[in-house]
Amino acid sequence: MSTRPTILILIGAFWPGHEATGPNLSIKALCETLGDRFDFRIVARDRAFGAVEPLVEAGRWHDLGYAKAHYLPVGRTGAQGLATLLRDTPHDILLLNGFFDREFTIPALIARRFGRTSRAQVVLSPRGEFSGGALGLKGGRKAAYRQLVTLAGLMRGVTFHVTSEAERADVRAAFPAHRIDLIGNARPAFPLPTHRPRGEGEPFRAAFLGRISPVKGLDVALETLAQVRAPVAYSIYGPISDPAHWARCRELIAALPPHVTAEHRGELANAEVAEAMAGQDLMFLPSRSENFGHAIFESLCSGTPVFIGTETPWRGLA
Repeated sequence: MSTRPTILILIGAFWPGHEATGPNLSIKALCETLGDRFDFRIVARDRAFGAVEPLVEAGRWHDLGYAKAHYLPVGRTGAQGLATLLRDTPHDILLLNGFFDREFTIPALIARRFGRTSRAQVVLSPRGEFSGGALGLKGGRKAAYRQLVTLAGLMRGVTFHVTSEAERADVRAAFPAHRIDLIGNARPAFPLPTHRPRGEGEPFRAAFLGRISPVKGLDVALETLAQVRAPVAYSIYGPISDPAHWARCRELIAALPPHVTAEHRGELANAEVAEAMAGQDLMFLPSRSENFGHAIFESLCSGTPVFIGTETPWRGLA
């Protein structure tokens, strides 16, 4: 049996799915980088957001090489399974991803508060949730949620993990008395593709890559493209995590002028992202908030410039 400390990681998404690609990449890199010092165990959903059928067998540990993963179904069965895992899986550190995650983070904090799990050190990575852009979406509900969690004592003794000085300031504003540790983002290495120039007579190629939700700003991109006079082909890659927002975006797509096209091309596997971006002239991702922006990083590595929102750490690049 290993004598290395065990880190139990809770992820409120399917692993290694595409709806939370950035955090998933960071966590994989963490496991690969520190695997000789820690044993990593990952608990994740057994299906993508909104999916009816599971994508992997739940109820047992799977060996991924760099970590062991346990998948939970959605609903009551998953909640019961999480409580059992927290109680029966020995761990030295509990790493939570996302403060506003109601399926994993809050149940884990409640179990800890009432002594139904070990007293392991708890580290919470908010993944940019406290930035101004993120808090501006459903701000009243989030403020009430934060106050309730604090008054219930669920955050007592929790350490925050942030990835930039800007995020440290955001978290400090929300939780001024808590310990906040800054450790920059890591990510797995990937081969650099060759950028593919646009052929003669082709329209300008632009792409969106990310979850289709208000925070990623697809609606802003489409409203902007409606005012463009030159031909543009806009490829949209990513899972539909907010159906209402996607319905609004479909209305905007239908109203685009004839010389501007926009098409949802589904999801990309992590290994396909850099190659897909190498075939674009521009990544157009006007996010309202980005904690890191792995898609931005991969686009730049592919030789494709980016047109992005101001609420990202990618500043001063010109």
